[in-house]
Amino acid sequence: MCPKYTNGFILDLLLLKKAYVSNRVHQIITLMPDCRWLHIRSEENPADCASRGVLPPVLSTLSLYWQGPRFIHDDTATFLVLSTELPSEWYHKFSSYDRLVRVVAYIYRFLKACKKHSRAPVRALQRIELDDSIRKLVIMSQQCFYKTLTHELSTSTRVSSKHLSRLRPFLDPFGVIRVGGRLRYSNLNYGSKHPMLLAKQSHLSMLLCRRWHKISCHAGPRIMTALISREFWIVSIKSVLHSVTRACPVCVRFDAKPPQPIMADLPAARVQQSRPFARVGVDYAGPLQMREVRLRKSRVYKVYIAVFICFSVKAVHLEVVTEFSTEAFLAAFDRFVARRGLPSEIFSDCGTNFIGADKQLQLLINSPDGQCAISQARASCQWHFNPPSAPHFGGQWEAAVRSTKRLLIRTMVLNLRPLTPLTTDPTDLEYLSPGHFLIGQPLLAVPPRVSFESRVNLTQRWKLLDQCHQAFWRRWSTEYLTSLQGRSKWATEAPNVKVNDMVVIIDNQSPPLAWRLGRILEVLPGNDGVVRVVRLLTCHGQITRPV
Repeated sequence: MCPKYTNGFILDLLLLKKAYVSNRVHQIITLMPDCRWLHIRSEENPADCASRGVLPPVLSTLSLYWQGPRFIHDDTATFLVLSTELPSEWYHKFSSYDRLVRVVAYIYRFLKACKKHSRAPVRALQRIELDDSIRKLVIMSQQCFYKTLTHELSTSTRVSSKHLSRLRPFLDPFGVIRVGGRLRYSNLNYGSKHPMLLAKQSHLSMLLCRRWHKISCHAGPRIMTALISREFWIVSIKSVLHSVTRACPVCVRFDAKPPQPIMADLPAARVQQSRPFARVGVDYAGPLQMREVRLRKSRVYKVYIAVFICFSVKAVHLEVVTEFSTEAFLAAFDRFVARRGLPSEIFSDCGTNFIGADKQLQLLINSPDGQCAISQARASCQWHFNPPSAPHFGGQWEAAVRSTKRLLIRTMVLNLRPLTPLTTDPTDLEYLSPGHFLIGQPLLAVPPRVSFESRVNLTQRWKLLDQCHQAFWRRWSTEYLTSLQGRSKWATEAPNVKVNDMVVIIDNQSPPLAWRLGRILEVLPGNDGVVRVVRLLTCHGQITRPV
């Protein structure tokens, strides 16, 4: 058998079946029945020199025309055979499963329309065309990832892969590998009983999972697996669904967890000895309903409670506030100062009433009368504000507000609560409470008997009270401070956020889809170098938020 080479013209003419040309080609094939016709590229075809024309000076030295192509002198076993299979990398350019299926359907429609006697197809794609397009895509994916399995099933040999043999795969009449399974006698349709097999590495599997992820409204992996398994069987589908979920911007917003820095060390105001209410935190509790008198038609007022908590001994002072304004808070603050003294430091959140009070106090301090009063009293007050939307920065007064609300309808024993856990030691007759630092004894203790015949003078009595006061502070240092050593949460270190990082701003007052994006403009690290507060740039301007 002698091989003959052509650029495909003879084979194409046989398919076109033109009367004159087809008869001549049939005569050629009849005269040379033992010849095998192979394809040759135009660059290596000597017949192109005559059909396209070559100048005589060039023809005399053209080795392709006089000697033929190079491979003609080699052994026929080493001839290069070009693959006519469509490469599988082309559909990696598609990011939509539906678009890929429709493009392939239009390609096969065009190939069918190239035939002379075919009818002009309708404009809209039919269901049968889309199904055929899906089968073609699945076959291309299976030829890429399951070549060995396809050969074993086509030759009726045993499946070598143990993982795939459990699925009992088989080839359907269209050449698609399907899962045999155990649902042959169920009432499901053919596609659900025998879904088409796909590899998890296939880009088609990724597009398919991405499509059903959007159709199911970003459902979980169990729901998406049930929906996909009605037509396809993707090996290790959980890993594919996990990668799709991680790349979904909507799911990233819903499942976003802020990087929680390690819990900071306690501030100096909480671990250093000072008089009660020298350093305080303040917050509001309420609103509450209050009546003027107990009459049927008496007016009902809305009031708040200003909770002042001492940072050192956790004593609590409560003041009633009539409204949520700066003037009302300043009136409550004046009553607090008259009872407990002027604090050196005040800590609060960024409430409008607190910020307004700070501004008015600054104006008072900067005035000539205020400067004169400060120089005479040698006292000053500094106000510290927490970052916005950071209630955990004021955990101490938030806990005091919660206790106030819980105990308000009961007996008020806030300053009677123990600072340290109670022990079972019978020698410990008394626990340490904030009342010891306020009045020298528990608030509900029985008053001591007054003996008029006591010979103890005032100096000795003052020394005795000072010794009791020092004993309270020693117990405060040895029992209370040591209990604050451990971190109840946020004990692991996390990498700090950096400038120009894109973040999602969590807002508990709006759904996750409405959360804004922001870019970090500035980081505000603490004394330990850990970034817990950042300044962000959003579409509405610059804001400060905790990490």
